[in-house]
Amino acid sequence: MKPNLDVLVVGAGPTGLAAATELRRQGLHCRIIDQASDRPMNQARAVTLWDGAMDVLRRQGTADRVRAEGLPLEVIRYWSGKSSIASFHLSGNPAAKASPIVITQPAVESAMADRLGGLGVDIEWKTRLASLEDHGDGVGVTMETPSGIERLEARWVVGCDGMHSSVREMAGIAFEGAPYPQSFILGDGLIDAPIPPGEAHYHLHPAGVLVTLPLPNGNVRVFADATAMSASDAPFSVEELQDLVNERAPYRLEIHELLWSTRFRIHMQQAASYRSGRCVIAGDAAHVHSPAGGQGLNTGIQDAANLAWKIGLAVGGHGHPDELLSSYEAERKPVAARVMQASHQQTKLWTVQSGLGRSIRNLLLGGMSRTGLMERKIVPSMAQFDLDYRHSPTVGNRGGRRAIGHGFVDAKVTSKAGSIVWLSDLLKGPRHTLLVFTGPAGIDSEVLGLLNRAAEAEAVDICVFSASDQARSPAVEADGLPDLDRYSYVLPKDFVLSGGLKDCKLVLVRPDGYVADAADSYDVDEVLTLAGLLSI
Repeated sequence: MKPNLDVLVVGAGPTGLAAATELRRQGLHCRIIDQASDRPMNQARAVTLWDGAMDVLRRQGTADRVRAEGLPLEVIRYWSGKSSIASFHLSGNPAAKASPIVITQPAVESAMADRLGGLGVDIEWKTRLASLEDHGDGVGVTMETPSGIERLEARWVVGCDGMHSSVREMAGIAFEGAPYPQSFILGDGLIDAPIPPGEAHYHLHPAGVLVTLPLPNGNVRVFADATAMSASDAPFSVEELQDLVNERAPYRLEIHELLWSTRFRIHMQQAASYRSGRCVIAGDAAHVHSPAGGQGLNTGIQDAANLAWKIGLAVGGHGHPDELLSSYEAERKPVAARVMQASHQQTKLWTVQSGLGRSIRNLLLGGMSRTGLMERKIVPSMAQFDLDYRHSPTVGNRGGRRAIGHGFVDAKVTSKAGSIVWLSDLLKGPRHTLLVFTGPAGIDSEVLGLLNRAAEAEAVDICVFSASDQARSPAVEADGLPDLDRYSYVLPKDFVLSGGLKDCKLVLVRPDGYVADAADSYDVDEVLTLAGLLSI
């Protein structure tokens, strides 16, 4: 059966919404289904968005709304008994290089769903994936919908359907790992707490951790180790939670009402592979870990965007599908493994039982607070904004790091028409962007011809930068070659290329802002061919 759909996305949480939005930005026909009747607007496990995920939302057009509805997370404060032993400063602190946002998951999903709807795709609720059959060049799908059984053939199926992923199970992908022995409770409520908005408090008590966090809507999030409470599968009352916080918090927390709550076990598991044939998984379907560090949304949204633009290239005939999809796992699986390990270490820190162990932990946290080590070294890794993809099979020797930050700073550039735009805004489109840096003599006719071929590939945008308004000579204009005015810009006088991009004439930037490759000559063919954007 010939595929009649480019991509079916299974799961309409943030990961699925990010995947579907990016697929639409790539011009693909996609659908997104979820077996739930709707997403509960008052139940939100995730409450933190870090910089890497916010960068995806900026490119997709939802970051401004999310930032407006959220709160900057400014301080993380650790307590042991009645003493504040450490505080780490985030948003507004240049050393931290991170600006996390406190916002409930339903608020994020609402913004993302509205954006996706604006791109012509609505979530298909009450639709369950019943079966998959990989045919090599497509996947036969059977779905149970409110109208009955539906069958279709998709080029790709993307599983963003969580820890108990049907896509992962039907594709035969192993999910390796185990749960923690402790059980935890989580809930939001009307709670009087002397905690300033923008602060998160971690109470490290011998009986277990207690975390409190004011939310943008005025409610307070409570997360706690509940192993010592009643049976792990039993619901808990406001009175039980009040007793718990009375024991662990050094100040008065008064719980008036719980708006929603849940009890759960934490798992640490990762899929053996992120792909089986034409079925690919992302987010919690590929990895689950402790909520320590608030990395769930951050990792899942970036998984989805990374995967979706690569599927876009594959469907568009640019590059080999196996190489592109192999690079998804090669880039994203190590990121998840590092996140899992870091969150595991934080969880162990929470659950130290011995007096000696608690004393050593407190000294360690205090030292990190006094020296700024947390802000300089650990917080940037939690932000996941500056990842290292240099090991990826689809980047060249000069690729793999963010263009802005490693090769040059963001700067205001001037178009031929005189308008001023940030360089970062030129790099947020859905396609690769080829940056061409010219010398005082401008660009000769041979290079113009190469750029024309690159433009005809329809998988790359072009930006030509010069240090003056003479991007080309009058003799070149008379040759009838492409007019570069529409994508020519003048750089500020202090702009320089540095690090691995020093002296480069061509820099190819991926849709996620990372460098695919660069060259110190105008060999356009070589740079684009490695990325699969041209065929030799």
